[in-house]
Amino acid sequence: MNVLIVDDQISVINGILSGVHFKELGIDIVRSATSSEEALAVFNEIPVDIMLTDIEMPGENGLELNKKIQAKYPETYRILLTSHAEFSYAQESVKLGCFDYLLQPTPYEEIEECLRRALQQIYQQRLKTRLYQYGRLLETNETELMDHVVTEMFSRVPEDVNSSLEFLNKMGYPISKEKKIQVIIINVQSFRISDVPIFSEKSIHKAISNALKQAKNTYPILALSTVSRFRQFVLVLFSATSEDLIISVGQYQIFYEKLSTELANEELTCYIGNWVACEKVRDELKQMHLYIDENVSNLTGIYLTSGQDISATVTTNLAESSERWETLISAGQKRMLDNEIEEFLKNTLANSKNKLKSLCELHQQLTHIFFGFFYDNNAIMSELFNEKYTYADYMNSFKDTDSLRKAVSFMLNAIDDIQKNSVSKSDVEKAKSFIANNISNPITVKDVAEHVNLSAEYCTKLFKRATGQNIKEYIARSKVSAAKEMLEHSNISVSMITLELGYSYFSHFTQVFKKYEHITPSEYRGKFTNQ
Repeated sequence: MNVLIVDDQISVINGILSGVHFKELGIDIVRSATSSEEALAVFNEIPVDIMLTDIEMPGENGLELNKKIQAKYPETYRILLTSHAEFSYAQESVKLGCFDYLLQPTPYEEIEECLRRALQQIYQQRLKTRLYQYGRLLETNETELMDHVVTEMFSRVPEDVNSSLEFLNKMGYPISKEKKIQVIIINVQSFRISDVPIFSEKSIHKAISNALKQAKNTYPILALSTVSRFRQFVLVLFSATSEDLIISVGQYQIFYEKLSTELANEELTCYIGNWVACEKVRDELKQMHLYIDENVSNLTGIYLTSGQDISATVTTNLAESSERWETLISAGQKRMLDNEIEEFLKNTLANSKNKLKSLCELHQQLTHIFFGFFYDNNAIMSELFNEKYTYADYMNSFKDTDSLRKAVSFMLNAIDDIQKNSVSKSDVEKAKSFIANNISNPITVKDVAEHVNLSAEYCTKLFKRATGQNIKEYIARSKVSAAKEMLEHSNISVSMITLELGYSYFSHFTQVFKKYEHITPSEYRGKFTNQ
């Protein structure tokens, strides 16, 4: 990547050159110019990916320079720098299609962040261009193809590994045998063990990608994912530049929390491997699986394969913990939340001088969290409790640890029931709306499931439990209802109605109609014509 800095003040250029970590951003060449004339000369010498330019310069100013660059070099990303907060400048920069507009003096960290965003867009745009060059077949089957290519990276056959790396480089992923990579193995419990997983493979890949973005694990961090023969998702992280990546424990934690939110009500476990050269990845995978095999209880959370659990940093800060617990409730992570409350309880009692007061404060905070959830979900409080466990039992549970543990267990079960019902209802309503809005198309069960981001099997199960019908039957009945409406109240021919409802063959439509109405479409219309 090449960057050009244009400013008539040498001190400003030198400040940016010394203050911005261009090499860490993967920028190979940084050129400078003190006038528009010098800048245009640089463009004639080398391709410029990003131009940072001052607006106020003697002679031809930055806006005039931008107009020329926009016309002659439209692929260059342009960032304007100015010391005057004038709206007319900002307005003009928008008209010229500039990437950003920074007010000087701008902290170097902000310039770096702006460059990072521009680099991310350039990278994505170039990746799309490469995909297009590989043709429609590659674009249509990108997930399946990349899944296969990434799997080949872990092959014991050197030729397969070389082929995989060669293909990835053609696709714009700068990876080699010597490149440092990190493997993260993600266990999505229902996908791994169930014939009817909650989420489809495609939905989980999408959730992983979204979680990485939300955790700000973006450029220069690149990611590839696949599914192993153990039905576990394997995420490979590496750098887009020659510099090694440093990812903090906090970033891993945020990624896990965001992924938990994306895959609500799923039991997730993430195993973080060490940074190793790509050619050593098979040895690293063996060590990771030795650690994974020790998790015989299928505990959820996020773990370093060194054995350190980073899923729940024990703290006695109740306000800080409460904020995290609310996030876990939203993500449907019941087991993980239960574990964290238990650890907090043990840690607090071990360090507290007034244990009853500490229990009371914890009880009050949990009550605020639990009741807030019930209020937000329109739950009727009186219906939550019963003769075996009353409202009074809960309110008095702060007096000893066993009572509080029982209260937490009761409340988490109640929350779990509400979440499962609300998710199911929401997904079923989305499915119904999708069917209604696409009644004229030849929709399938797979189309409906993909729309609600669920596996076809699990979506069918939810739908039948809520409606008493499977999806295929519901689609057929909906089309028949629409057909009856048209047969009764319009003069559209039966052949046209067939096409309107997404059927390719008249005989098929007639067969479906007769199955539910016991007469043909023409006979049905005749009943109303004769009235």
